[in-house]
Amino acid sequence: MLFQTIAIDFIVKLPESGGYDSIMMVTDHNCTKAVILVPCQEKIDTAGVAKLFKDRIFPFVGLPKKIISDRDPRFMSTFFKELCKQLEVLQNLSTAYHLQTDRQSEKTNQHVETALQIYCDYQQNDWAEWLPIV
Repeated sequence: MLFQTIAIDFIVKLPESGGYDSIMMVTDHNCTKAVILVPCQEKIDTAGVAKLFKDRIFPFVGLPKKIISDRDPRFMSTFFKELCKQLEVLQNLSTAYHLQTDRQSEKTNQHVETALQIYCDYQQNDWAEWLPIV
């Protein structure tokens, strides 16, 4: 089934665009490799991530059985661990920036960044408008 195992990652340190400076990337890890890109701010906290999932991910793809993420503090927090436990979602933590652990997410990050460089203007400050196309 689609989006039963998802990988979550953030693309950060982007030029500000529409009030955003980062992208939360959710990838269908096992089936289609489809990606959902959600603009956000790098300073987003765990509750903010949970809200993005509630509003922008779960209504379209449902609840996953497994979440793969790096050891970002947002995913290591007691809140996020308890959320996964309550929702009966298996949490699989990889090593941050370790390409061999979750090569797919890191490769997708590179593709998204390349596509944004192609579509965006020379100042690279309109990327949030291009996310739906990417």
